[in-house]
Amino acid sequence: MSDIDEFFDHYAAALSAIDLDALARCYHYPSLAVSRSGSLAITDPGMTRDFFAANGPRYHERGIRSVSISGLEPAYDEDGLWVGLAVLHNRDAEGREVGVEHNAYQLVRTADGWRIAVTTPLDAA
Repeated sequence: MSDIDEFFDHYAAALSAIDLDALARCYHYPSLAVSRSGSLAITDPGMTRDFFAANGPRYHERGIRSVSISGLEPAYDEDGLWVGLAVLHNRDAEGREVGVEHNAYQLVRTADGWRIAVTTPLDAA
């Protein structure tokens, strides 16, 4: 298992638990969220915590209790920079898939490991 796989396993576990502190540690600051509706600079861990605190319960309302990540497709992986695609599988309490999300990520390697520098939810309107 590569360190990229380990990072995304950790990220999926943090998403599943809606562990705000663990999620905040997954991001590099400043980072950027980019979607069709625009981009948002994420300047500090508090912004990450606030985002997931507001959006995590919406996933639970839709019956989503866990997330797994697969389909990691790097377009670039060299010298501490990883750019690629990932598929997030949303699962209910019984482990059945109830939705899929496609994201693009740019990760940077820091002294503490990989961190998300840019995230792009490809399915977001």
